[in-house]
Amino acid sequence: MSVEALERACLEAWPARTREQHFGWEFCATDGRSGRANAIWPIAWNGGDLDEAIEIASDWCVVRGITPTFKVADEATHPIHLPQALADNRFSPEVETLVMTRPIGDTSSSGLAELHEHPNADIWSPLNESAPDPADAAERRDIVERICASHRFGLVRHDGKPAAVGLGVLTGEWLGVYLMRTAPWARRNGFARDILNALTQWGASSGARETYLQVERANQAAIRLYQNEGFELAYQYRYWRR
Repeated sequence: MSVEALERACLEAWPARTREQHFGWEFCATDGRSGRANAIWPIAWNGGDLDEAIEIASDWCVVRGITPTFKVADEATHPIHLPQALADNRFSPEVETLVMTRPIGDTSSSGLAELHEHPNADIWSPLNESAPDPADAAERRDIVERICASHRFGLVRHDGKPAAVGLGVLTGEWLGVYLMRTAPWARRNGFARDILNALTQWGASSGARETYLQVERANQAAIRLYQNEGFELAYQYRYWRR
């Protein structure tokens, strides 16, 4: 599948509160700090004055209370000279993120991870404990509650307490893995692996053929975990901000 197709799957899997299309670009705004839900996705281009389009997009972001941001993905950015135009308009890249994929294949699970169709207090507990602040947790919960695509939550308990959580979202043949969080007191127990494999098994039974996830390059521990689980780099993206 093309990078553009996967980018569009990501758009559906992690929905912004407000989404519009202008110039072929996807305009997304929510609130808070989730970059994917607060950015312009230049996936297609209908033509026109590029500098003017950049300014219109920037103004759109400001009106909605978010920082003007473009999510520029390798092999799925249009027009292809957009990065140079952004640089000329005083934007610069930051927060490099890897998109990693793995064929569904055969997976094994320890059986520790529970699967839930709907969220509850136990699902939110590891998210709340691991979040940098309450606003961050509230924003991600808000996004999750808007998801229309088929999805499941994976939950692992430790000593009877909710310890780690993850979310699998099915869009077509793609299973997206989101919201992988472990409470600080429960880390380094392999719970993320248990959740990942449980979600993958559910995805396989639901018709998924490929799994993807997104991880910031700075998070080397998570990257090593995913590499050990068979994930490989598909492409990268960066947020360009003024």
